[in-house]
Amino acid sequence: MRNIFYILCAFLLQTSVIFAQEKSSVLFVKNLTDEVITNVLKSSDTQEQKTERFEKYFLKALDTQNIGKFVLGRYIRTTSKEEQAEFIKAFTNMALKSWADKFNLYTGQELTFSGERPAEGKNQVYVDSLIQNEPNPVQVIWRLREKNGEYKIVDIIVEGVSMSLSYRNEYTAFLQNHTLAELTQKLNEQAKTFTPSKK
Repeated sequence: MRNIFYILCAFLLQTSVIFAQEKSSVLFVKNLTDEVITNVLKSSDTQEQKTERFEKYFLKALDTQNIGKFVLGRYIRTTSKEEQAEFIKAFTNMALKSWADKFNLYTGQELTFSGERPAEGKNQVYVDSLIQNEPNPVQVIWRLREKNGEYKIVDIIVEGVSMSLSYRNEYTAFLQNHTLAELTQKLNEQAKTFTPSKK
């Protein structure tokens, strides 16, 4: 009986650890999306104010350095640190405006989470979620990287389409015939002239 009790305790302890790990990653995304929905999307602020607040939330949540290096692909090896820094700054600025615009199309659908699962890469997990959009729910997968007990977003995959990979394919094609400085300039120009979509 005592042995069974010890085995049961060990099992419950292991289950609690696993649950805590899953809970922390899911809660990270859930808290982020709840804050954005409540304090940005449902607010009565102007679109400019909403975009600015959205960018602050996601800038804190994104692993901008790793995302920027990933989308550069093999060109990370043939460009200087200064060029990379300027690109990552321009890329992050433009990506945040684009993502804020996509999130602004939200019209009150429920966002549900079904847990986490392992992802390729060190200390990375996927958090699965669904936007309950009738009649066809939209699958959104958040790829997270954990470092020193803190999670950061390294990719968002919507209906099987990776945002990071989409950027990488687009920029790789551009860099075949242009320099990184030209790509950075293009992104800065796009950010200046960016026009949000209308609902």
